[in-house]
Amino acid sequence: MHPGEVASISPSLRAHYNMPQNDVTSSHFGTLFGPYLTQQLQAKPLMHGFGLPGSFLDGSTTSDEAGGRQLSLAEQRRKRRMISNRESARRSRMRKQKHLSELWSQVIHLQSANRQLLDELNRVMRERDQIALENDRLRHEESELQKKLEKVPVESF
Repeated sequence: MHPGEVASISPSLRAHYNMPQNDVTSSHFGTLFGPYLTQQLQAKPLMHGFGLPGSFLDGSTTSDEAGGRQLSLAEQRRKRRMISNRESARRSRMRKQKHLSELWSQVIHLQSANRQLLDELNRVMRERDQIALENDRLRHEESELQKKLEKVPVESF
């Protein structure tokens, strides 16, 4: 038996695909093996009641058929690759969108934190200005008191 050949179809597989016990037709192969084999089965005459075209069993495909099959396989691979690329691009766009929304969320959070820090800084600067004014007032008062103290006569004991 060669790779890719089917030795038999199990009873459970037959039951799943509603296949009769001894009659495997092209429609059942289409269900099992896809559209390419179904097209080949419909295009070829059946041999020996097996439900398979003769060229599948005896290897007598022409070069046109082989070239067409290779072209079809290449086309199928190209389509699968295109679908895969589209899906990959979709996932990439989703990741990018998620990352962008996370960055925006971070921007909003950091802007809020920055605003709170600026408010705190402004409050502290106002307090500093008030304390500086208070210090200036106290220095001036000290200077006035020093002048008054100098004018007071000193009594000796």
